[in-house]
Amino acid sequence: MPKGYLIAHVTISDPQAYEEYAKAAGQAMKDFNPKIIAWSGQYQNLEGEGHEKHVIFEFDSFVEAKRFYYSPEYQAAKVLRTHAATGTLVLVEGSE
Repeated sequence: MPKGYLIAHVTISDPQAYEEYAKAAGQAMKDFNPKIIAWSGQYQNLEGEGHEKHVIFEFDSFVEAKRFYYSPEYQAAKVLRTHAATGTLVLVEGSE
């Protein structure tokens, strides 16, 4: 079964509020146990809108990634993020 990936590109406008979001999102992820593939290391924006923070999470499947995103726990965390940052989140199904 192909893996599922949550890819986030984020620019933080309120670091304190974003820290609260990060804590809440981390708690929401505990039941899903995603693997962190990339986390805000060195990057180069080649095209499109640029952001300062980038993260890729690998889930067991696309369905699991989607279940995480729409979970009540993550949706509550998302409210905190919308007041602390802007960006793009994408769910992608892996090729294998």
